[in-house]
Amino acid sequence: MQEKLVIVPKKTTGGHKAGMIAFFVLTCLCLVLSMFVSPVIFLVPTIIFGVIWYLFAFRSEVEYEYTYYDGDLRFAKIRNKAKRKKIAYLSMDDVLTIAPKGDRSIYKYENDRSVTVKNIASGNADAKLYEAVCKGENGITRYEFEPDEDMLNAIMVKYPRSVIK
Repeated sequence: MQEKLVIVPKKTTGGHKAGMIAFFVLTCLCLVLSMFVSPVIFLVPTIIFGVIWYLFAFRSEVEYEYTYYDGDLRFAKIRNKAKRKKIAYLSMDDVLTIAPKGDRSIYKYENDRSVTVKNIASGNADAKLYEAVCKGENGITRYEFEPDEDMLNAIMVKYPRSVIK
């Protein structure tokens, strides 16, 4: 049995980039004002804006990891290539179907308001999204994710009726 692993980096949004630029400009502006106008008044805002800019620029990288091994599908969120948080642990016996987003087999779950939706995809417009519909303790949950062909083929070996390509 092989373990199939897919790591998908999350796309940086325009709002995130705008926030990063805004805090960089504010940091530089306060630094210049603290050098020429009043170091006492503008030094604290310079430090605060600088720390926020650092967090925006260098500490906000997110990746999603999908792992399939022997009938178990695991989703995790990795922040800054250091911190890992488990999102979901699915047994394939509890998965109703895995199908491309918009497929007719999952249409009834897409329109049902009682189904919980968790988006763990990169956010790229050209990415091929799949949805895993799973029944659990809290009801039915729908996970939007981006598996590759190798992962889908590995799932299809043991659970051919659960996967629709």
